[in-house]
Amino acid sequence: MNILDEILRYNSLSIIGNYKNVGKTTTLNYILKESINKNIALGITSIGVDGEGLDVVTKTQKPRIYVNKGTIIATAANLALNSDITKEILEMTSITTPMGNIVIFRSLSDGYIELAGPSINTQMKYICEKLKYYGADLSMVDGALSRKTLGSPSITDSTIFCSGAVIDKDLNNAVEKIVYDANILSLDKINDKTFYEVYENLKTYKACLINKDYSFKLIDIKTTLNSSKEIIKEIDENTKYVVVNGIVSNEFINDFIKNGNKYKDITILVSDSTKIFLDKEIFDKFIKLKGNIKVINKVNLIGLSINPTSIEGYNFDNKYFLERIQKKIDIKVFNVLDM
Repeated sequence: MNILDEILRYNSLSIIGNYKNVGKTTTLNYILKESINKNIALGITSIGVDGEGLDVVTKTQKPRIYVNKGTIIATAANLALNSDITKEILEMTSITTPMGNIVIFRSLSDGYIELAGPSINTQMKYICEKLKYYGADLSMVDGALSRKTLGSPSITDSTIFCSGAVIDKDLNNAVEKIVYDANILSLDKINDKTFYEVYENLKTYKACLINKDYSFKLIDIKTTLNSSKEIIKEIDENTKYVVVNGIVSNEFINDFIKNGNKYKDITILVSDSTKIFLDKEIFDKFIKLKGNIKVINKVNLIGLSINPTSIEGYNFDNKYFLERIQKKIDIKVFNVLDM
């Protein structure tokens, strides 16, 4: 099965990346173009601004987003008005952006658009549901730099991760970093039916401890950032799981490591892997010291889109680069410009 057929098995897709200019918009354009002959109604939106011709950060040319007639689009009102396509307005939402409220419309002609969607995950979930309501067979969300939380299974039911040569001039280092990020996104979920029954009552809390008998202790914190010490001091010999409904950072894991053996008989459970922001060295050290991290909801990572060319002027051999990465991971690795 090729990557497009795999994508079209799902109702929604997020396209996320770990750096600028790794090919998120190019991947989006590939799907938009190749789906024409599949008789598929597509819906699209974005976190952040995308589709503009010039990157506002790097000042380099970016691929523009080209949509076909019948595409359902959610973007800021000012950008919708400035696009050169004919539109059928479907809904003016109450979701605000610096460029106006989000408007949902159907394109009645082919043409270029710019996207600026919601910045909050709950709003993005709402927009995806609306795209489906107005007829989209597949709703796609184009991600912004470092907003990998967009890949959360609470928002979309499939994810493509984009990366490439730009993350390191050394091919071996680039491969290592890309494989690590993909493996983090693909972390296994906990296989414990009783835990999930208990967790139904704990979803709204930022952190809690679950004991070996599945009783639990709530931790009174507003955010998991800078709260690791408060969590750790509540751990005892009966603790089975540390449940984290928030970000897991380097500082969070380092504090566990500094506290000796308290973490070795427990499992840290994160709501999903898009909330894990750990350097490879920290993660590897924790695992080597018998630490254990799993997820409650698994990200459905269905593909890895690779750009072997860097905006800094160097590039890797496409075939060799892809083969090196593909040997180390199970998901499909591809370059849309070579398909």
